Amino acid sequence: MNRTDLKDYKHNQEWIKDRLEYIEELKSNVTNITSVLSDMPKRK
Repeated sequence: MNRTDLKDYKHNQEWIKDRLEYIEELKSNVTNITSVLSDMPKRK
């Protein structure tokens, strides 16, 4: 591996970490939305 390969590898690792954090945030938002929707009164 040369220097550019290592830089790319590190960049990819950071990108993956950021994407995972973003996905976790989306997951929590979806969970919150579904819990709010399930708590809403049903239409009669």
